[in-house]
Amino acid sequence: MSHNKNNRKHVKTRKDNTETKKNYTAKEQGSLSADGYHADDVFENAEPWDPIETKVVIGSLITALIFLIIFGYLINTFILK
Repeated sequence: MSHNKNNRKHVKTRKDNTETKKNYTAKEQGSLSADGYHADDVFENAEPWDPIETKVVIGSLITALIFLIIFGYLINTFILK
């Protein structure tokens, strides 16, 4: 007898440990608390922001705005008209 892989039944089993039991009981009870969740602080080990970085960011935003205006004018003048 040959068995095709598509015809086989796959049965998933889960390990019974206390953590999965807690998750299932919380779902069954309809708890809306966040007692079991822990959020990490993303700014915990962040580097300090240097003033030169602020100047670089503002300068690149201003440059992008200037080029957007220039290219918008050029497209309007030479392509759209």
